[in-house]
Amino acid sequence: MPFRAVVAVRSAAACVAISAAIALFPASRAAAQDSVKFLLDWVPTGDYAAYYAALDRGFYREAGLNVTIERGFGSSDTVTKIATGVAPFGVADLASVMTGRVRSQTPVKAVASVFTRPPHSIFVLVDSGIRSFKDLEGKSVAGAPGSAVRVFLPLVLARNNVDAAKIRLINSEPATMGPLLVSGQANAVTGFLSNRPRFEAMAREQGKEVRVLQFAETLQIYGLSLIAPEALIQKNPDLVRRFVAATLRGVAFAKDNPRAAVESMAKVVPGLEVNRETGAMEIASFLTFESDVAKRLPLGAFDAEQLRRTWEAVAEAQQLDVKATSPESFVVRDFVPRR
Repeated sequence: MPFRAVVAVRSAAACVAISAAIALFPASRAAAQDSVKFLLDWVPTGDYAAYYAALDRGFYREAGLNVTIERGFGSSDTVTKIATGVAPFGVADLASVMTGRVRSQTPVKAVASVFTRPPHSIFVLVDSGIRSFKDLEGKSVAGAPGSAVRVFLPLVLARNNVDAAKIRLINSEPATMGPLLVSGQANAVTGFLSNRPRFEAMAREQGKEVRVLQFAETLQIYGLSLIAPEALIQKNPDLVRRFVAATLRGVAFAKDNPRAAVESMAKVVPGLEVNRETGAMEIASFLTFESDVAKRLPLGAFDAEQLRRTWEAVAEAQQLDVKATSPESFVVRDFVPRR
């Protein structure tokens, strides 16, 4: 079933529940606009359109915020920049938050979940003969070193009985993944599921088709989350609350209006192909709303069991001591609605 259809099948009652949950934290109006920078984890593509919709539709303004959105250079880099004061807010893979806190005592926490399903994926061409992770043995896989996908790749391979020593890893920039795949310079490439529309468009131009191997088939963990430095969380929780509420309004709006969200984004990000990037936004909504935990909990909330599984997977993949800290130490639950 297409991602658009999967997201659309959510019942009217569920959509009402999401809106009601957001309304529990209404965007408060401030007398003066607080200027804040919001760092993405990578370049602005359609899967980030929800944040630009929040900007264009005035959700941030109504929350008393003057928000500037800037591109990122990977989740780990975004976490580091948030920790060092480059920006007060960012979006990054929860795995990077966990790794940074344990390895480097990085004072950053997740304040709301975004992707309740893992977006990490491997893309191959249909005519490659690769149908499973096991089929990657003897093949080349291109990926960005330090990316969230590469972090979990050894774990996913091990759980699928794949001999990682038989895979040739190629270090590449994310922007080169599509061309490497379509040209055959790599048998497979890593990326988020939301890359699918772009890779498929490139493949179609060459008369080819793309197949996706999703890590979600092996791991059910959290992906992207909104993050903030501990100092800000402690000193100005109202600012954090307003930012989270306005951002989640954008996420909810983009779910119901993906094309409008991308059109909002296109006003400030030149060169976006609206049709293709609308597909990416629809996949982002699928990753946010179409999971067991998303159907049970308010938008942005963390499920304790899935949080535990995420930490266990990160600890195993990064060879960290899972007993070093509690999974709850990575998140703050004060800024999203509770049931």
